[in-house]
Amino acid sequence: MSITIKKIAELANVSRGTVDRVLHNRGGVSDENRRKIEAIIKKYNYQSNRYAQGLVNSKKTYRVGVVINNIGNEFFDYVLEGLVYETQKHSNIHLIIRNFKGYDEEKQIEAIESIMKEKIHALIINPFNTERIIETLSKIKIPIVTMNNDIDIEKLAFVGCDYFNSGQLSGDIANIALPEGGNVAIIVGSYKIRGHVERIEGFKRTFRSRGKLVKTFENQDDEEVSYQLTKEIIKSNEFDLIYYAAAGISGGLKAIEEMKSDIKVITVDETQAVRKGLAEGKILATITQQPYKQGSRSLQIVRDFLLYNSRPAEILNITTNRVHVRHLQFPVETKA
Repeated sequence: MSITIKKIAELANVSRGTVDRVLHNRGGVSDENRRKIEAIIKKYNYQSNRYAQGLVNSKKTYRVGVVINNIGNEFFDYVLEGLVYETQKHSNIHLIIRNFKGYDEEKQIEAIESIMKEKIHALIINPFNTERIIETLSKIKIPIVTMNNDIDIEKLAFVGCDYFNSGQLSGDIANIALPEGGNVAIIVGSYKIRGHVERIEGFKRTFRSRGKLVKTFENQDDEEVSYQLTKEIIKSNEFDLIYYAAAGISGGLKAIEEMKSDIKVITVDETQAVRKGLAEGKILATITQQPYKQGSRSLQIVRDFLLYNSRPAEILNITTNRVHVRHLQFPVETKA
């Protein structure tokens, strides 16, 4: 008798999602339900190729490399937490991490070369959009998941937000905050990150500047650089609003507070400094991109490929952009 996942769920009196978790060896299923489902699978000789291969591969040990510039960047700490949490569900998957600070191309290349010596089975990376990084990653023959930032290489998947849409949402907020127009300073981490550039483009596409100035600056996601840069922006008396389109927000807010400036602020992400700034009314709004989910989803994709030779339905796995205005939040679905 041929049996489907739907029928297995009916016989076990569980959801299809629960059956799927058992088939894919995921957590979150009670021992009782797991035993019922496995008994039904055995009784009816359910032979999903994925399931059979997963049973074999689950006995192997896989090394997954992670290259991430989370040092001094709270956002990427959350991404890493998602990766680590998902890994803890699977005793046969081990993370090997190479982390560093900032957007130094040479440091990322060194990290890639170092981690490849560990004979990893897959690589998860937040890649810089430079010719050397693209060339280096293009030579790698193991599956790659680009995380948070995408580049043009052959890959298993990309997991991250729709940066252009994020910039557009910020531009809409700026239109409300500056109804008569005004000058805007946009501070990003690095022009080497495609997503940061896309945020700028999205903002400019939406913001009705009415001939006013929109100027961009790099802070390398560094709090001290952001602190000094913000002070210079305030001293210039040119700008009515600062849009922090990447990290370095804590340093920026510190400068604003010290200088007792009433300049308007829009940010991204949901770090502790951002939450505090929203609660105190120092930030008009922030656009978050679910960093924890980016980490966990990246590991899920790698795991499914290594255990079941299964690719995600879409190469682009886009997380939801959410607008937080003080204690309010408005989820906005984005699509690739």
